[in-house]
Amino acid sequence: MKEFFYTYSEREDLMAIRTDSESFSYKKLFELSEITARKIISIISTEQTYVPILSSNSSEFIITTIALWNLGLVPVPLNTRWTEKEISDVIFKNNLEVILFEKEFAVKLNSVRIKKISFDDLFNSHSESFHKKNNDEAVVIFTSGSSAEPKGVVHTFDSLANSIMNGGKILNQSIGDRWLASLPFYHIGGFQIICRALSSGCEIIIPTDLRFESIKNSVSNFKPTHISLVAAQLKRLIEEKIKPDKTLKVCLIGGGFSEDNLLIEAARNGWNPIRVYGSTETASFITAANAEEIIAKPNTVGRAVDNVRITISSEGEILISTKSLLKNYLNDEKAINEKIKNDFYHSGDLGKIDDNEYLFVDAKRTDLIVSGGENINPIEVENALLKIPSIKEACVFPIQDEYWGQIVAAALVINGSIDEEFLKNELKKNLASFKIPKKYFFVNELPKTSLGKIERDKVRKMFV
Repeated sequence: MKEFFYTYSEREDLMAIRTDSESFSYKKLFELSEITARKIISIISTEQTYVPILSSNSSEFIITTIALWNLGLVPVPLNTRWTEKEISDVIFKNNLEVILFEKEFAVKLNSVRIKKISFDDLFNSHSESFHKKNNDEAVVIFTSGSSAEPKGVVHTFDSLANSIMNGGKILNQSIGDRWLASLPFYHIGGFQIICRALSSGCEIIIPTDLRFESIKNSVSNFKPTHISLVAAQLKRLIEEKIKPDKTLKVCLIGGGFSEDNLLIEAARNGWNPIRVYGSTETASFITAANAEEIIAKPNTVGRAVDNVRITISSEGEILISTKSLLKNYLNDEKAINEKIKNDFYHSGDLGKIDDNEYLFVDAKRTDLIVSGGENINPIEVENALLKIPSIKEACVFPIQDEYWGQIVAAALVINGSIDEEFLKNELKKNLASFKIPKKYFFVNELPKTSLGKIERDKVRKMFV
């Protein structure tokens, strides 16, 4: 289904990419991609298949991605926030042989012992002729690694296209709409911004960077019709009283927990927020809920979008069946067999579905704390902590204990000072005694992914 993303490749009248310094049409984009493919073929063997890219969001990234597609090669965007060691480990463990990179990140490749080609060198190299090749695989996106070693999720053109079609009613895309590239391209939410735009002839607006000021300026200056944000970004936009243009159709809110009140307030301010739930493995969102649904069904992540079937296992795990599921994990046959059984993806999340088919996500199975034989959901404890006005951020995790097996601990970012006895008394109003943390750690900040999700495993390792 590669042609799904090439539909508008001849349109000279249709804007494809816009940045602060440049803009060009769909025809120009695909012409540049073809020129780049000729340059790639002169320095990279097409036998290598998987080609990692270390780059910020840029027109060069998109051009290079389409160029690799033309050659039947598969782009593997790497997280630019990874350390030199993390990048080296991923490249080594997945037998990757060549990397394309933006010069800004050259320092992170010092210990990488494979062929390294900067964008500057690539675009200045000579050209060779090539024949377009087909490959059903479109991209490898690594999971965030917030609780385990990153795994390379292999998606096909079919799975990416099916995700877009499944969410078609939510996205409501039209030719000439404007997508703000507000999430990093190395995450599925960011990469799908490219794919959604290509599939419908939308303009991709690329901010100078993904800092808040750049996002804010792009919202004001370019008036996107479609935005995808995490809760932290949306919260700050509202706090600074930024309002979108009336042409905004939808603002997807994913990437982890988002407060009901935040989305309800966003709706009042014209953001048209849609809380979505999905994962790298599902090629982005598979459920959606607007503000009215959240008011009616507090904490819901919505109902399944078209062509998605969700069930709950006897153990409470969320199981998902849809044509947007991953093809496999890169170099990990065992993992795919564990995660997909009888056409259902085992999400690792615990949840429930009500009588009206609304899904509620409780926790990740691997995050559950078992203390004295009692199962404790850390998200429930975090929500109770966050109701206390002095607490800005909370992360709840287990500490091994000889008597209880595990005890509940909490790392907190607070305003001012707070007394542990006061904390416990406040929590008793909402939690059973066995759920109340027995240890508290006060920190200035909590480690987060680039999407603003607290990295629970890293927090635990700080104190265990």
